[in-house]
Amino acid sequence: MADAMTLETIQKGLCIELETLLSLKPGTITVDTSLPTLGVDSLRFVSLLLAIEQRFGVNLMKIGIKQDDLKTVVTLAAAVKAGRAD
Repeated sequence: MADAMTLETIQKGLCIELETLLSLKPGTITVDTSLPTLGVDSLRFVSLLLAIEQRFGVNLMKIGIKQDDLKTVVTLAAAVKAGRAD
């Protein structure tokens, strides 16, 4: 697959993607932000999945994303990292 990315790099990238998607100021979302509290609707969720696929080369639907993967940026980043290891 593509060059190795650290978990920290993925976490930072996810924060940026979420802030952009939700029109939030940079630094608003941290690795500990509860994703369910952000109020991401289904359309934005699909947009997030597409952004993750473009940025990280991981199709989370194909690898079987779980509800537990969507708790925080940390858990989502772990799923992305695991998907990159395939």
